Amino acid sequence: MLKKLIAPVLIAGAILGGVASAGSAYAAAPTPPTATATATPQAGSHPLGAWLRAHRRQLRRAAIGISATTIKIAPKDLVTELRSGKSIAQVAGEHGVSTQIVVSALVTAADARINQAVTNHKLTTAQAAKIESALPGRINKLVNHTF
Repeated sequence: MLKKLIAPVLIAGAILGGVASAGSAYAAAPTPPTATATATPQAGSHPLGAWLRAHRRQLRRAAIGISATTIKIAPKDLVTELRSGKSIAQVAGEHGVSTQIVVSALVTAADARINQAVTNHKLTTAQAAKIESALPGRINKLVNHTF
């Protein structure tokens, strides 16, 4: 009779022990990647792309500030206009400012930051030259883009 009682207790204990160990193994499983993991460069991507993704908000704020100063309006007013479906170029045109002046101001500010990065040894001169050659086209696209 004792054997009939011990066998089910041992089996139940083994099952519960297995469930408990599986539960602790599940709890020790690695967590999914967080937001900081997305800022690391992916295989085959350029390190500059990772930096751009990590600093996107700062870049937007700087572009809005420079554009608003060039157009001579408040940054909040520019953001309101952009959210209503206009481009920076359209807002500049409404305020009598040429699109090229806004593009030039943004390119000049970006060139200054790139030169500072070269001075601080964050970029090589070859990297800086490559970025500076692509800047006018990219900034022109940004200014004419509707959000």
